[in-house]
Amino acid sequence: MKKKFLVLVFVLLFARILSAQERGQYIPGLAGLNSGHQAPPGWLYANYLIWYPTDRFNDRNGDEALTNFDLDLIVDLNVVAYTSKAKLLGATYGFSVGIPISNTAISLPFLANDITTFGLADIYVEPINLGWSKPHEWYIKAAYGFMAPTGKFDEHGTETTTTDYWGHEFTLAGTRALGQTKLWQLSVSSNWEFHQTKRHEDVKVGNNMTLEYGFGKTIIHNQGKQLFQLGVVGYGEFQLTEDSGADVTNLNRGSKDHVFALGGEFGIIWPANKFNLMVRVIPEFGAHSRTQGLTFVAAVAKGF
Repeated sequence: MKKKFLVLVFVLLFARILSAQERGQYIPGLAGLNSGHQAPPGWLYANYLIWYPTDRFNDRNGDEALTNFDLDLIVDLNVVAYTSKAKLLGATYGFSVGIPISNTAISLPFLANDITTFGLADIYVEPINLGWSKPHEWYIKAAYGFMAPTGKFDEHGTETTTTDYWGHEFTLAGTRALGQTKLWQLSVSSNWEFHQTKRHEDVKVGNNMTLEYGFGKTIIHNQGKQLFQLGVVGYGEFQLTEDSGADVTNLNRGSKDHVFALGGEFGIIWPANKFNLMVRVIPEFGAHSRTQGLTFVAAVAKGF
């Protein structure tokens, strides 16, 4: 009897290491000081390197669970965007495509230590991107996009790069210039996710909402040839509905996850060259029913 009990405990702990409450398809931390700004007119290429190291999983009460893992989510996100001169609903129209290369599924359905893969993850397509603005005063952006499960599926989880389901995302963001010189910025962005059922499991991951914010200042250097941006950024990610379906694990059933994060952002812009770079470091806290780690984002962008 004692032996069976120990085996049961081992199985339960092992399952908790491998299976976890899934994050959404959107990567929190992608929006920051200029989240309300639409991409400038013409073509834009941006590359985001996202690193999310974590060795902690909190239970539904916010306490550290008895897990044993050390996971690093690494994503190289390539974004191609185009902003036209066309108008729709009084806004400038644009579209974009995001192609991620990742070492595991962005939603982190498994917390295994032996992840060995690196390949194409789920592609994001944003056919509608609308921007309204009063330059040097305020900027508003609204967008719709969908996530296609184009990554690799592995039933053991160690080589999975797909979330394994289609998702729909709606974004509404705004940036307000403050102060007499309009060099201070306040930005708020909301991303709303609606998920479909997985292709290989009877699981529908709960819908998510991510609220991101940033407050910072632009410093003019070398007569405006370079602009430096420095500020505080953060996010809160909230699961709006519970996971559903016959294959939802007992760990996930009946719980809704959330997490908060607060950190900093530094960026440099070369306006004449249409080139900029940015770094964000955002530690997480207050996680419930999910991982708690640190989000690191480094990005470069070039307009054409």
